Amino acid sequence: MTSPVIKAVYHWDNELLDTALPSADTSFDLLDRFGTNGPTASPSPGLEMNQLRLIVQWQTDTYRFFSRNEETKHIWGVLLVEEALKTPFLMHGILAVSALHISLSEVEPQKSFWLGLATAHKSEALPQFLENLHSVNAANAKAMLGLSGLVVAFAFGSALTGVSDADQPCLDTLHNVFVLCRGVQQIINVASTLRHSNFAPLFDPTPPQVTYPDRAKESLDRLEQLNAACGTDGEHDTAAYARAIRELRGLSVHTFAQPTSMMLAAGWAIRATPEYLQYVQRHEPFALVIHAHYCTFLHIARDNCFLQVWGSCVLREIYHLLDSTWRLHITWPISEVFGENVAP
Repeated sequence: MTSPVIKAVYHWDNELLDTALPSADTSFDLLDRFGTNGPTASPSPGLEMNQLRLIVQWQTDTYRFFSRNEETKHIWGVLLVEEALKTPFLMHGILAVSALHISLSEVEPQKSFWLGLATAHKSEALPQFLENLHSVNAANAKAMLGLSGLVVAFAFGSALTGVSDADQPCLDTLHNVFVLCRGVQQIINVASTLRHSNFAPLFDPTPPQVTYPDRAKESLDRLEQLNAACGTDGEHDTAAYARAIRELRGLSVHTFAQPTSMMLAAGWAIRATPEYLQYVQRHEPFALVIHAHYCTFLHIARDNCFLQVWGSCVLREIYHLLDSTWRLHITWPISEVFGENVAP
């Protein structure tokens, strides 16, 4: 039975309701929305030769989309697999994401085969993952943290499969990914003991040394100035928007340092506050303008196979939701994604 909290956040008939955001366990109920509209005749999720191929796929290619530097490459490519060898639900998660990765670059009939296998492995991973949500401890923290990152990529990637009745990259689907990421944040908080383990580099906040493009910096500067100017309106939540802009600026540097990494895509979604998500859901213009900048960084990271057209699709939708006055504040996003003086 669907949790009443999830019913309060997102009605399954796609009617958005005005309520508080869900807790971690109900956030992860949304995982059943991602990747379940694929072929009904799924291959067996049992470990076999295809699974060996998926492990090779992970360690030679897929893992790099989760890494932001050499230290985190070792964690995602080696240490996570070592953890998965003793944690079946994590292994199924790795296999699910690897299979989804392959399906995104294949044509029929292989595309359907790998997508079916991805969905089957995801279904095997979820039950124990959900069972452990309220009991994250030293023994399972690495597996829980690892899988929480995998499911975010799966959520993004499953909207790119081309399955006709699946969720497509759009503002509403992005909202579901963000709600899912709120659950990831709660796991990260509980798994903070890993800061003293060989997973510690995942928690290192040190920003990479990279040249930040002037136009991107100037556009974020203007956002901060606009937020301050709008603060005279008693209904404008200056503090919530300031935090969103600050987090976006801090994480966006990773996009320029490692454009194919999931760091910005997932990191900012994880840190988004419930208040900010509600403003986006209500299509508040200033929230949509900030979201447009996030979409621009997604577009810059489009060579990540799990992101691809996400940035351009959602930015196009935001453009048409804003009136001409507010469109003036997304000049850099539009020019960066669609070209100078080109309307999407």
